[in-house]
Amino acid sequence: MGNTDKIITDVSADITGNKNGNKSSARAKIVELIMFLSYAFFAVNWIAGTTLTPQIMQHFNLESFSSATFISNAITVAKIIGNLLAAKILVKLYPKKAIIFASILIVGGSALAVLSPAYIVFIAARFVMGFGGALFIVYFGPVVFHYFDAEQRATVNGINAAAYNVGSIIAMVIVAPVIEWLVTWQNSMLFFAGCSMVLLVLWLIFGENFDLNTSGGSTETVSAPVEEYTLRQALKEKFSYAFPFTYAGLLTLYLVVLTIFPLSNNAPVDPKLLSAVVAIGGIAGSVAGIALAKKMTLRRPPIRYAGLAMTLCALAMFVTSSTAFALITAALLGFLMFLPMTSLVSIPQEMAGMTPKKLTLIMGIFWSFSYLFESIVYYLLGILIDHAGFQAGLICAVIVSLTMFIGSFLLPETGKMK
Repeated sequence: MGNTDKIITDVSADITGNKNGNKSSARAKIVELIMFLSYAFFAVNWIAGTTLTPQIMQHFNLESFSSATFISNAITVAKIIGNLLAAKILVKLYPKKAIIFASILIVGGSALAVLSPAYIVFIAARFVMGFGGALFIVYFGPVVFHYFDAEQRATVNGINAAAYNVGSIIAMVIVAPVIEWLVTWQNSMLFFAGCSMVLLVLWLIFGENFDLNTSGGSTETVSAPVEEYTLRQALKEKFSYAFPFTYAGLLTLYLVVLTIFPLSNNAPVDPKLLSAVVAIGGIAGSVAGIALAKKMTLRRPPIRYAGLAMTLCALAMFVTSSTAFALITAALLGFLMFLPMTSLVSIPQEMAGMTPKKLTLIMGIFWSFSYLFESIVYYLLGILIDHAGFQAGLICAVIVSLTMFIGSFLLPETGKMK
């Protein structure tokens, strides 16, 4: 019995943490998997809602495309606010309850959208859901910083960067069959809300709190308290603006490719197929980005050159009349969009004196400003499409994506030459 008790104790320690209080690899992987899938299914719900735009427009008697963009922009506006409040909510509720709160907003907002009697209520529901997603994406940073060592973070950052992309692929694969199975858009969206509910239950079981004010992040070393970092201090730093500016153009282009482009007829092959190819290429880009970040420790070169190549590929995909070339450029576009993401999100984690709390604040500003930029441009693109057609809106999105290339010259280099 003594040996059996020891085995049970060892297994328990492997899940909950060893005798020294360090978190185990098993606990880290479980927490990471729940976080990843929670955000992926948030993306599924978002993309599903966008895919169902024609049915939703018909249900609420909408006529202009620019009015319909409020469906997506309700989420992005919520993200702008939610990202800025994420750090405050995390400090007040601590990690476990903060992530529970975010999950409840995603599930509740999804359910409320289904029951909406009017378009304004539907927009409010999408806002609630978007607020939850805003909190989730910010909380990736402190969770990775706490549970994983410096040498592991590049891999986990790359995986998390693909969460939305994985969600979009899941949506492209299962939304149509689910709609056919459940008939109405309301039942379909309720089904995806149920998936998020399952993940919420899993977090209730495995989620836990951790210290937010220690540097080092690794649970294998003793961390030292650092000076308090405030929103006012963050907003005085150049990095707080250069960082989101760099990413905002890519974010805008990516959402245009996934949501506006499939509704157009400006391609030699079904635009929905090209959007799917972009998403699949993004998965390959995420994997390659992890390997690149490990091999090439400098952070700015992948951002700079992949950003420029991305813009050129997007332009080629939007204007080509060749089916084969459209498919090739779509795959390259997705690949290049996600290739530099690991390097990009590693920069703040590698800055001196970083803590989970400070990182939450920095990433909150990053996502808030990125989505502020995107939501304004996205609505303007809707107006442009109403007046000049889809092609004009798509070309404008390509031009905006140059912020990735330009911003690479404004970011600090936190990597070191090997």
